[in-house]
Amino acid sequence: MKSKHSTDHQMTRLQTENSRELKTDGGSQTLARGLRALEMIGSVSEPISVAALSQELKIHRSMGYRLVKTLELTGFVERDAMGGLILGSKLAILARGVAKDLRSAAAPELAAIAETLQMTAFLVAYDGEFAVTLSSAEPKNLETTLGKRPGSRHAVGQGAPGKVIQSLLKPKKFPPQPFEVSENEVIHGIASIAVPLHLSSGQPAAIAVLYLPHKVNEAKVAKILASAASRICAVMG
Repeated sequence: MKSKHSTDHQMTRLQTENSRELKTDGGSQTLARGLRALEMIGSVSEPISVAALSQELKIHRSMGYRLVKTLELTGFVERDAMGGLILGSKLAILARGVAKDLRSAAAPELAAIAETLQMTAFLVAYDGEFAVTLSSAEPKNLETTLGKRPGSRHAVGQGAPGKVIQSLLKPKKFPPQPFEVSENEVIHGIASIAVPLHLSSGQPAAIAVLYLPHKVNEAKVAKILASAASRICAVMG
């Protein structure tokens, strides 16, 4: 649990980043406030109250409640067990379109990696809380392969792709490396190597491989992954 001082500091930073004056009026101003509210709710580390959100938006609390109510009714905002505001399922639905484009761009590269290295290749992205597997590819001609189910997720900082995403989120604290490795971290008896995807959208993501622990040329594997990552990013624009 983060301290109140930490949360206040984060909100002050967000307020500074979002201190642009709203010069629109009517519906446009309401839309702008709604978008800023979603940005704030999604950026803080802990659920925020309506009162705190209203204060950061510099609007009366009653207006904040009406704004939040609209966002709740449309599915863009939900409340946790304590009544704090969190991003809603509607945003996850909208995000699927972006994720689908990334999966499409990565699919042929993952398939090629799987065949070249005879390892399971997979794509991982940050969903705002966890490192989530979006898609995977397995070697075709192996009798036994390691599956990586799309939708599976694990904590940021765990496993090779989780470490990559952690470095993309907090580069000062966790300086980015050309590649990351792990063994027995997310799944016992499984090793992984991952490299970052530097997407123009800024979404933290990585591609990686899974394999049963044995001696491998990690740098060579990472070079193949990095080349594939560059091509994926080029396709994404």
